[in-house]
Amino acid sequence: DVVVLRRQDGAFVAAFSARGATTEGIVLAAKEDYRKLLLRLRAVEEQELSLDDLPEHTAIVDSSGAIVAVNKAWKRFAKNNGADLSKVSEGANYLDVCERATGEQSQYAQFFGEGLRSVLSGREGRFAMEYPCHSPTERRWFLGRVRRIADGDLPMALVAHENVTRRKSVLAH
Repeated sequence: DVVVLRRQDGAFVAAFSARGATTEGIVLAAKEDYRKLLLRLRAVEEQELSLDDLPEHTAIVDSSGAIVAVNKAWKRFAKNNGADLSKVSEGANYLDVCERATGEQSQYAQFFGEGLRSVLSGREGRFAMEYPCHSPTERRWFLGRVRRIADGDLPMALVAHENVTRRKSVLAH
């Protein structure tokens, strides 16, 4: 018999003989895996601009869809639009948010989720789509972009949403 340790997204971490497995050994393997994940995330952050330097609403999402980091613009947009930060920020699952979207423009969220999934799975290196995101007080459009930023068994994606309302209104006139 074998005990297999996996992450929440199903990625393999370690395997132990059921007879020789100890709680300490399993905890040690999980801590080592987490340490490697943090090192990889730090390396990605060092390669990229600081998230807060980016003007777009930007997040880093792991292979399961969990949001691992967001920038100040992301948090400001969420706050200004009445969102509960715990449901759209670090710890929340971006793919779940897309799947559960309801309302007039929910099909765009679901389509965006599929694009994110295609990048995280490695089927695509990038994904982009323009979509409406109207509020009760203004009509606005965004360009959502997803780019893979880590490979191997720890794929991650950079997700950015840029307000393109001004460009859309110029093109419409």
